[in-house]
Amino acid sequence: MRIKPQKIMCAIDFSDFTNIILSYGKSLASEFGSTLCLCHIVSGAVMVSSLGHSYFIYTDMESDRIRYAKDRLEKIAAEFDIECKIIVSSGHAADEINETARENNVDMVIAATHGGSGIKRFLIGSVTDRLIKILTCPLLVLHARENHLASPVEEKIKLDRILVGCDFSPDSQLAFDYALSLAQEFQTQLYLAHVIRPAEHTRLSASDYMEIQGGDYTRWARSEYLDLQKDATTGDEKEKSNLSSRLEKQLSSMVPEESSNWCTPVTIQLEGQPYKELINFAEQKKVDMIVLGVHGYSLLEQFLVGSTTDRVISQASCSVLVV
Repeated sequence: MRIKPQKIMCAIDFSDFTNIILSYGKSLASEFGSTLCLCHIVSGAVMVSSLGHSYFIYTDMESDRIRYAKDRLEKIAAEFDIECKIIVSSGHAADEINETARENNVDMVIAATHGGSGIKRFLIGSVTDRLIKILTCPLLVLHARENHLASPVEEKIKLDRILVGCDFSPDSQLAFDYALSLAQEFQTQLYLAHVIRPAEHTRLSASDYMEIQGGDYTRWARSEYLDLQKDATTGDEKEKSNLSSRLEKQLSSMVPEESSNWCTPVTIQLEGQPYKELINFAEQKKVDMIVLGVHGYSLLEQFLVGSTTDRVISQASCSVLVV
């Protein structure tokens, strides 16, 4: 299924990441013929008195900051040859971006991560972390190298290779649809990868199953897949071959035959921890974007083991589209 976003929103904080966000926003909007929304959220101003007490200022200071932000965004929009919409509001950045995206029927949000790790990240989180949890539309997370921060806005971003992770869940199917649409627009090479996890790290949910398309594999139960994977990890070459063969058929069945006319789809099977394998493969092949579906985990699970998506975003050197 081809997906064509009608509205793409750039979440801009006027930091060093602004130009790379604008480069992706402008390029994607041009390719898809989308409206580009330029959004800035003014956070509450915190002042500290001589007695050490903090208090908030929401009067003329906030109005001035909103007016200043609108002026800057309007100047940026004036230089673009595409339709732009200026959005400025105030409040908590992630919550306001989510609300703004919902009210304006935005199909994709583009933001940049400023990093952060360890206990600091757990206690206060980041705007990107929260957006992943609350946004109902895809989020494109960008990483900028130090020598790229001051670079001007590019007319067309480089998107030669796209990697999409697939575990045969509905989330990864949607991620694949987005990846395939991007590959079609940018005429890129598309890698479709499934990572076989070590059996001892695999969780089993009674309601979790795979939708296998066509042939004898319709509604292949996830429990059957896990049993087959467990057997394959014991070292039996026959079982490994059986698992690999069935995975290859499923991966291949996801790729439309006509896709070879406008992109180069390649199916890949990896083995190990998903986030490590995807990141390593992306670095080896010099992938420009990783596309992943979000499953969601409890707070305790994220704190103890983290999620594949969270780890890929924090450690990958390329952009990551979270669907």
